[in-house]
Amino acid sequence: MLHFSKITAKSKDFHLIASGALAFKIHNKILKDEDFMKGAKVSRNLLQSNAVIKSDKSEAKVFFVIISDLDKMNASNLCSMIAKERAKGSYAVCQVIPMYYNEPSFKALKMLRQNFDEVIELNKLTLGGGKALMSTEQQHCIITDYSISMARIMRNVCVGVHAPAPAKEEKKGQVVYA
Repeated sequence: MLHFSKITAKSKDFHLIASGALAFKIHNKILKDEDFMKGAKVSRNLLQSNAVIKSDKSEAKVFFVIISDLDKMNASNLCSMIAKERAKGSYAVCQVIPMYYNEPSFKALKMLRQNFDEVIELNKLTLGGGKALMSTEQQHCIITDYSISMARIMRNVCVGVHAPAPAKEEKKGQVVYA
């Protein structure tokens, strides 16, 4: 199942897609984050993994996809949809949280790398000294925090208005020499 959300703010859309149990938990935490709630309209859909997301406009969009159960997902339909959107100038980032390392997962990961602008693979996490975190709860907590931060950055870039700062007014009649 694909959990698909469109967050609209300042008439710009940010698309969030999740596949897998852990990805769905992260998806929900992202949507509950106050940065995404302020002045935004959220529409949510639940799609079969082989369903195609219909495109409503031909403008460029921003997609953030989180996948946690790669071996259970049919990535080809998602990849073809993202490839079509990228042809329109859209930008798509995929974050993969691998549960298993097997041949179907490697093939799906290769397909994702070919169709997304960026694919971030989160493996077993380590902290400063190189010691791996043992608790899966600790790993999930850090992965969730990382994902929320990544989604905030992408949304702020998508929605933010990048207008130049207004020029300072010069005082007339005063001439200052250095």
